[in-house]
Amino acid sequence: MKKTPNGQFLSGAFALSLTALFTACRSTPTPTAPELKSLQGYWQGEGPAGNISINITGNSLNYYARPDQWFKTTFTLPAGTEPKQLLATIKDCGDESQKPIGEVVASIYKIEDGTLTFASPPSHNAKAPKSFEDEAIGGIFAVRKVQPQKRNTEPPKTKVTRGETSQREQITGSAWVLEPGQQHPAEMAKIVSGPDGFAVPIAFQNNSAGIRKVYWLDTNGERQLYRQLKPGESYGLGTYLSHPWVVTDAQGKALGLYYPDGQKRTVTLE
Repeated sequence: MKKTPNGQFLSGAFALSLTALFTACRSTPTPTAPELKSLQGYWQGEGPAGNISINITGNSLNYYARPDQWFKTTFTLPAGTEPKQLLATIKDCGDESQKPIGEVVASIYKIEDGTLTFASPPSHNAKAPKSFEDEAIGGIFAVRKVQPQKRNTEPPKTKVTRGETSQREQITGSAWVLEPGQQHPAEMAKIVSGPDGFAVPIAFQNNSAGIRKVYWLDTNGERQLYRQLKPGESYGLGTYLSHPWVVTDAQGKALGLYYPDGQKRTVTLE
């Protein structure tokens, strides 16, 4: 996906310090000590960019917030530290001009009532915070463990013509539309984003009387929240021809799925 200004989400070293704690490449599971075992699994939380996901397997963590905000790290858990520490070494990250490969982020963490909380220093290669009340903390981030959502593999059953679509939404190009449901049929059929390829802009204009949420379907077919639009608000961004976008109501019920055109496309939500 094309970059959007980092100021909309996290900024500078703070963003890297915060997000790098939760990332890593895929790896083969290894035997784990009790402390490491407690971290294993799939975690989700709400971040400045919307929903974030963390997948921890062995000594690898995979953090994802959006196409230009993801990090891969491997980590160690030093023994005998209080509070517990996690040292994350950055292996790769999203489209940053200067990738901090090899830098280490030293964080402290705790698990209480099913919530995993990290506190990070304000910069890479800095000492870990002494406590969760430390004035030197760069940021605190909390997530909860969830079960990955199972998918319905039935293919989509409803596609409408452009004429029928225009009765529901004033748009350019082709679109899938349907009566409100939790997931779009294309999501159930595991539609995913393809290679980046040809870059094009797309915009969403909310002319409806309710909240509309704009999600990108990533390369795993998972929703990634980009923007919540109040009535009258609009949102434009850069995307790619092979990347699908889902619009939902405030409760997350799918209202339509859209692909960009070969030129700027505006989706007007009625």
